[in-house]
This record gives sequence, C-alpha cells and structure tokens, in this order.
Amino acid sequence: MKQKKTRSTVPLYVVAALWLGRALTGNLSSFGDIFKTIALSVVVYFGVKLFFPDKAASQKDAEAAETQPEQQPEPAKPQPQPEPKPDEPKKPESTGNAELDAVLRQGEDAIRQIRLRNDEIPDYKISAQLKQIELLTEKIFDYVREHPEQLGEIRQFLNYYLPTTLSLLEKYVELQNQQLRVGNIDEGMRQIEDLLDKVAVAFQRQLDSLFESSVVDITADIQVMENMMAAEGLSGGRDFDTK
Repeated sequence: MKQKKTRSTVPLYVVAALWLGRALTGNLSSFGDIFKTIALSVVVYFGVKLFFPDKAASQKDAEAAETQPEQQPEPAKPQPQPEPKPDEPKKPESTGNAELDAVLRQGEDAIRQIRLRNDEIPDYKISAQLKQIELLTEKIFDYVREHPEQLGEIRQFLNYYLPTTLSLLEKYVELQNQQLRVGNIDEGMRQIEDLLDKVAVAFQRQLDSLFESSVVDITADIQVMENMMAAEGLSGGRDFDTK
C-alpha cells in the first residue's frame, strides 16, 4: 500500500525563530549577515529535523482524512411522551331530555366504578367477568341514548340490579384487602364470585329485551312487504309469459 509522508512543521518554526532573533539583534543589517543566516538556517533546519522527522501515513488513511465529512451534531432525541391514561367513559352530552341525561350520567358513573373495581382485583377470571359486565352495561346505555322511549324498560335494572352489583363489587374489594383471611371472609368472596356469572347473564338478557321491540317491528315490516309482493304477483312462483 502506498504511503504518504506528513511533513513535520517544527523545523520551520525553529528557522523562523532564528530569523526573528537575528533580526531583533541586528544581525541582518548586511548582505554578509543575510548569507550567514541562510547558511545557519539550513544547518538548523536539518538538525532539528533529525529530532522531529516526517511522519509516514498510508495513502488510504490520508485520503480518508481528507474526504471525511465534518461531523454533524446529533439531532436532539424526542422527549418521551407521557403514557395515556386508561380509557375512561366519555361524559354524555346533553340530549335535551333531562330524565335521559340523568340516566346517562348514572350509566357513566356505573361504568367508571366497574373499571375501578376491576383495577383493584388481581384475579384474571373475575377481571374477565367484570369486563363483560362493563361492556354489557355500556351497550345498554348506548341503546337507551338512541331509543329514549325505552327508558321504562330498564327501571328495574337502574334501581336494583346495577346499584346492587356495584355495592357487591365494593364489598368484594374490601374483603379481598383484609390481611387476615378467616373463613367468613373467604365464604363471602366466594359467594360474590359465583354471582358474577349470573349478573353477566342478567345484563345480557336486559340488553336482548331492549332489542325485542325492534325485532318485532322488523318482523311486522317483513310480513307486510311479503303480503304486498304476493298480492301484486312480485314474490315469485309465477311463470312469465314470453309470447
């Protein structure tokens, strides 16, 4: 590999200092002094060069040094964003119906409490049950929001089933957090755990009952349409005259 020498600058600095010193002392006032200084400079230059020789570098290293781009400052790292908080139920907007607004606020508070209790209970099975109950509760209130005429259908759900479920979940967390687990505490927790499956079924049936009237309306519309198509000969089963 070819090598390229890097000249040492020390001899040049020493010769320059020699000329400056002789000039300051008046030893460059005649041609003879100048010639003497030149001869002395040659001797000093090569003498100093013995102690500070030229450095040898490979051609590859020299080219790399010449072509190396200026190092750019690293861009500032983006600051980590705070983690989003767990989803919270959205506050219902006013519907213009005071009674419906009050029911929707009750639903919002109930969903929030179910989520809080779920966060406090480490058991995976119970957590899954509570998630199902939460989703069913949310769907029930979503349906009532779109069909306020069905408010009367969920009175028992609002006044008993939902608040009793919330109360039992609160008691479960209270029992769970007791440091001393005696027989009565375990028995109370077990009874609430057994009830949660039944609660989920009850909430599912409540939701199904809300859709019952919609299904009845759909069935009636289909029956009327089928009768009209049959009366006008549009329901099929009749050969068209192609003549």
